[in-house]
Amino acid sequence: MRKNRKIAAIAIAIVLLLGSCIPSFAFGENETRSIENFFIEAKLLKGDNGDYGFDRATTRMEGIILLIRLLGKEAEAVELQSVPCSFSDVPTWAAGYANYAYQANITKGVGTKLFGVNEPMTVQQFCTLLLRAIGYDDNAGDFKWSRSVTKANDLDILPDDLINRYFSTDKFTKKDLIETSFCFLEAPYKDGSGTILKDLIEEGVLADELVQRYGLLVDQWDSITTNFSDDDHFRFELKDDSLTVTGKSNDADKEWLLLQIKNKETGEEESSKTFKRSQDGSYEIVKSVANLPKGTYYVNVFGNDEKYNYYTSFILSSLIMKVTSKEQHFVPSPAYAQNLRVHEGNQVEREDELMNLETRLTKESIETVRALAAEITEDCITDYDKVQAVHDWVAEHIYYDKDFFTGKTKTTDVYTIPVLESRHTVCSGYANLTKDLLAASGIPCKEVMGYALGISKTDDWDNVDLVRAEPNHVWNEAYVDGRWIILDTTWDSQNTYAGGEHLKGDRISQLYFDITVPFLSSMHYTIKMEGSI
Repeated sequence: MRKNRKIAAIAIAIVLLLGSCIPSFAFGENETRSIENFFIEAKLLKGDNGDYGFDRATTRMEGIILLIRLLGKEAEAVELQSVPCSFSDVPTWAAGYANYAYQANITKGVGTKLFGVNEPMTVQQFCTLLLRAIGYDDNAGDFKWSRSVTKANDLDILPDDLINRYFSTDKFTKKDLIETSFCFLEAPYKDGSGTILKDLIEEGVLADELVQRYGLLVDQWDSITTNFSDDDHFRFELKDDSLTVTGKSNDADKEWLLLQIKNKETGEEESSKTFKRSQDGSYEIVKSVANLPKGTYYVNVFGNDEKYNYYTSFILSSLIMKVTSKEQHFVPSPAYAQNLRVHEGNQVEREDELMNLETRLTKESIETVRALAAEITEDCITDYDKVQAVHDWVAEHIYYDKDFFTGKTKTTDVYTIPVLESRHTVCSGYANLTKDLLAASGIPCKEVMGYALGISKTDDWDNVDLVRAEPNHVWNEAYVDGRWIILDTTWDSQNTYAGGEHLKGDRISQLYFDITVPFLSSMHYTIKMEGSI
C-alpha cells in the first residue's frame, strides 16, 4: 500500500545530514521571530521608536512592566500614573507601573525608596514572579526563589535547552524575557482553573484571532485543506453532521476515490464510500457522520483508476476526526503550533540563494546544475511555475534508495552532482537537489530538517516526544511571490531503487507541493531550518 512507500521514503541516517545528532531546541531563529512579533502585535511588548532591544540585558522595570501586562493589569497601572510614587528612582513615565507593583505586592523595591529601575532582572527573579502569577507560593514552600527556574522545568513549563542557556550566561536579555513569558502563557494554574492566556482573552486584552494566528489555543478545526496546487488538492469540511470532501486531481490513479472512516482506537472500519470524479477532474463527496458513535476516527482516502480492484492510499492515518455528543471536528496535530511559528518566522537569507557546497566545488558542477534548471523551467512563465516544474522533475526522475534503507548497502549519494549521476538517494538528496535547482533558477530555497511519522506501523504523535524528537526527514521551502511555499519531493515521488534496479513509479504526486501548514503538521514536525545542508 501507499503507506509502505511512505515508510521507506522518510527514513534517513542522521549522519547523512550533519554527521552527528541534532538536539531539538526550544526556539530556533524563525520561531523566536514569530514569538517576538506576537508580543509586539499583542502590545505586550512596546518599543522605543521600533527599537525593542532584544539583545540587551533586561532591567527590573522592563520585567515588572511585562508581568503587569501578562496579568492583564496595565489599565489599572495606567490609572495610578498620577499617584505620587514612593520610589525616588522611578521616571515619570513608569510611575503607574511602580505604584501598581507596590500595591499588588509584586515587589517592594530593592531598598529605601529605591525601585531598582535599571538594575538587571535575573531569570530566577522573573521565573519567581511568573510562578506566583500561576498560583505557586514560595512563602508557603511551593518552591525556593533561587530554584524557580528548576521548578518551572519540573512543571514542564521551561524546556531543558532553555534552562541550559540560562545557566550558561549571567545575562538575561529581552529575548530571554519574551521566550520565558511565552512558555508560561499556556502553563496551567496550580489549581487548574485556567491559564494566563485564557484570562487575557476573557478580559479582552487579547483577541482570539490574534492568538490562533500564532498557533496558540488551537484545539479544533472545522476544515483542512491539503495544499494550494491547482492540479492536485483536497479539502475536508465538517458541517451540519456531514463530511464533505472537495478537490481536483488529474492523476489517473485518482479517477475513483474511496473515502474511509476508521476508528482510531479499535482499528475497525466504521464506513466507506466510493466516488468517481467529474469530467473536469473535480470531486465532491458528501458523507453523513451523524450516526457515528462518540470517539476518535481516522479519515482515510484511497485512489484507483477503476471502481473495483485494489485502491492505493494517499491520505492514511493522518487526518483525525473527533465525534462528541454535540458535534464533529478535526483534531489539530500537536506539531502544528511550532510548525506554524517556524514557517511564519521564515525570512530570506543569503545562503538560501546559493547552491550547496558540494555542487559549488567545480565550475563544471555549477554549469551542469544551471543548464539542467534552465531546461526544466524553459516553458515556465512565473516563478511559481518554476518551483512546480522543479518539484515535478525531481519527483519523476529521482529514485528513493530502498537498498540503503533496508541496510543492503552502507552508503548512498546525497549531494546534487552524485545524485544526478546515480539517480537514487534518500530524502536529504532529494532536498539538496531541489534546493540547488531552485537556487540556479533564481529562487531562494531552504532545506527543512524535521521529524516525520510513518517509520513504524505504530508511529503516532501520541507516541512522540516532540521536545526530544530528532530529525529523520528533510524537505524544502521556497520563496515565491512574497511567501514561502512548502514542498516535499521525496513524498511526492513514486520511484524506488531496490535490488540494484531503478523501479519507475506509476506517476508523480503533487499532494505535498505547496502544502498547507495544518496538513503538513499531520505527518511532519519542523525541528531545524537550513539554507544548505
